[in-house]
Amino acid sequence: MDTNRRIAALAAERTRQRAQRQQQRWQDLERLLRQAQGLAIRRLSTDDLLRMGKLYRLAAAELARANSLNPNRPLHRLVGLGYAVLYAQPPLQRLKFWTALWRFLWRDFPAAVVQHVSFVLLAAFALLGSAALTAAILLWRSEIAMAWLGDPMMAVLQEVAQRHRPGHDWLPLMGRPFAFWLILLNNLRVALIGFGFGLAAMLPALYVLFANGKVVGGVLAVSYQFGTFWELLGFITPHGVVELTAFCLAGAAGLAIGYRWLHPGDFTRTMAIVQAGRKAAPLLFGTLLMLLYAAFLEAFFSPHERIPVTAKIAFGAAEGVLLTLYIITRGIRS
Repeated sequence: MDTNRRIAALAAERTRQRAQRQQQRWQDLERLLRQAQGLAIRRLSTDDLLRMGKLYRLAAAELARANSLNPNRPLHRLVGLGYAVLYAQPPLQRLKFWTALWRFLWRDFPAAVVQHVSFVLLAAFALLGSAALTAAILLWRSEIAMAWLGDPMMAVLQEVAQRHRPGHDWLPLMGRPFAFWLILLNNLRVALIGFGFGLAAMLPALYVLFANGKVVGGVLAVSYQFGTFWELLGFITPHGVVELTAFCLAGAAGLAIGYRWLHPGDFTRTMAIVQAGRKAAPLLFGTLLMLLYAAFLEAFFSPHERIPVTAKIAFGAAEGVLLTLYIITRGIRS
């Protein structure tokens, strides 16, 4: 009898110790899971992460065993919390997204611009050269302006130049959110057309850039004739620096792919286009982000009548300097 009593006491003691060890494990697991919730998981050490995974597997195994005998609600709750932290991980996924976005902006995008600098310069020449040529024709050869631009385009340019007269609030505050989406969709359409047309032997993309340059040069020249040049320049500069650069980058991405189609080298045309598309993809994605930023400026900052024209022009000049430094410094380093 004494032997049986001792054996029973020893078994009870072992059961109690086992329960204490498990309780301590589950407390440690819950503490680690609470610390790992949200973006705070970055602050856990490697040992803590490994221990959290080990304890979670032990808890899941114990829960499976307990469910076959007697459901354990606290353990079920703990394992559910662990699954949300270790597997579902929406905060960690958001962290990965922002990390990837930062890597793209800080390395991939400027590097792609530098790699395609020859196509970017070609696109910029087509757009800015067309703008300068159109402005010269309107200012010094006005008799052929109608033939160069056409009556409908001249009417649109004159309407745009007139609405920027001093003191005229042509974009009311309540209409700016709607204007933002219209501007964004239109800019995306122009950029994607320029990119897509570049795939077809390059020339259509150059024509799209040339046509947009005619609009830019034409509206500036007509505004000079109407006496609203500085007001219009103050409106265009804040968003135009980024927007026109984005158009050139989108066109350059299409031109790069179209060039590889014309000159595949040692590859088949299909392989050459795929290779060029992978290299040019960061240009297009970066363009979309730039146009989102430019559309916001064009809707809410550029037409603001209380911001002085000189401040808008200075803001646009600062944008141009910062954008150039960003592309050169980060692109060359990357």
